[in-house]
Amino acid sequence: MPMVSNKVVESADSPASKDDYIRVKGLRLVKPYYFDFLCCVKKRWLGMTIIDVFSEEFASRPRSYYEEAFEDGRLRIEGGQTPAQADTPLKDNHRMRHFIHRHEPPVLDRPIEIVAETDKLVAVHKPASIPVHVSGQYRKNTVMALLQVDRPDLGRLFPVHRLDKPVSGLLLIAKTAAAANDVRTQIMDQGKVQKAYIARVLGRFLSEAVTVDKHLAWDSRSNHAFVMDSDGALAERQSLGAVPLPSQRQQLQAKEAQTSFRLLSVAADGKTSLVECLPKTGRTHQIRVHLSWLGYPIANDSQYGGTYKGPDQVRTDAATVRREASLAAQELPNSNKRQKGTGWADTSDNRAQSDDLCGQQQANSGVLDACQSEHTLLHKAQPESACSAEFQVPQDLQDDMCLNCPNLIPPGYPTDIHPLWLHAQSYSCEQWSFECPKPGWASLNWALPA
Repeated sequence: MPMVSNKVVESADSPASKDDYIRVKGLRLVKPYYFDFLCCVKKRWLGMTIIDVFSEEFASRPRSYYEEAFEDGRLRIEGGQTPAQADTPLKDNHRMRHFIHRHEPPVLDRPIEIVAETDKLVAVHKPASIPVHVSGQYRKNTVMALLQVDRPDLGRLFPVHRLDKPVSGLLLIAKTAAAANDVRTQIMDQGKVQKAYIARVLGRFLSEAVTVDKHLAWDSRSNHAFVMDSDGALAERQSLGAVPLPSQRQQLQAKEAQTSFRLLSVAADGKTSLVECLPKTGRTHQIRVHLSWLGYPIANDSQYGGTYKGPDQVRTDAATVRREASLAAQELPNSNKRQKGTGWADTSDNRAQSDDLCGQQQANSGVLDACQSEHTLLHKAQPESACSAEFQVPQDLQDDMCLNCPNLIPPGYPTDIHPLWLHAQSYSCEQWSFECPKPGWASLNWALPA
């Protein structure tokens, strides 16, 4: 593993601490840190090269970065009987490691409120914009990590279920693994746990209660849920909005999905309605897609037909920015390998002493220009507010080879984070019942922003 002089290298087991966070203009950010990422080879990656896998699956960095990272030892393959090369086909006994300077996207600086607590469960009010657990680029900016920091007295906690990052509301967390499995089983057993959500949708909703019983299939590549026929075929009628083409590398698996809806109120201007949503199953994006399929998308859910400002689809945006930057950099002349930052040491032959690196600088100037141009393009895609002084990485935390530095926020992620108008209101069964406060957009006198 590459070494970093006088720096702490974190792993998946490293806990978060209060000193890890920076608060700026209503956002909670994480100080960048060195992290050794470990990943087992998934079935769909067998036979591919490590460069192909990371370029396709982790597109927040350009392919040229991964090629150089493999040469430098930051990207590497473990396992197997012989040392792996960049073009070695991946096998199921391989493990992939990526040594990175990790930047996490921002979340709203809202507290994780404890709604109720029993001897087995903790019910919390999850703010919008915060993922429940480690996911993608989020590790410390998660509900689980923040509870670990703010409420260490609760001990080790286990998530029972999840809410999408832009969704707010009631989240159940268990105090033991056994309790988490027990409640999870109850939730999966249709009818044992009653789940109630509220959503603000476009238009005047139906006056009579309605149930949507439409199979759904989740495509992780496009981050989209598709409506399916009961025979497993892609349904002709999909949700509103821009529907992407399903991934050719992932077969869509239709799963039963059922949601009941009931009108609660219509806004004074008649442009939106507040609707109660009672999901019988728990598919990804289920409520969002079923409302859209009915013709009443969540008003600010642009992915499924909403027309008001809501959560940006940053996963797609960031990947697009990176690909464009990578193509631009590849068109520039490059003669030699990019210079390593002075903080890196190559453990294979100890070549990365600072004196040696300084001596290489002039010879590597051509590729340095290419990398700097790529770096500039990435930052041009960043909103101006994200590049202002208060969103800069402190000098002592910057890394010479990091494509994000000196900005705290990875390219493509906004500083104006908007909640989705979908809220988990309550969960109940024979043994317990928990309810969460309603958000401001659910009040009777609420009006659309001007």
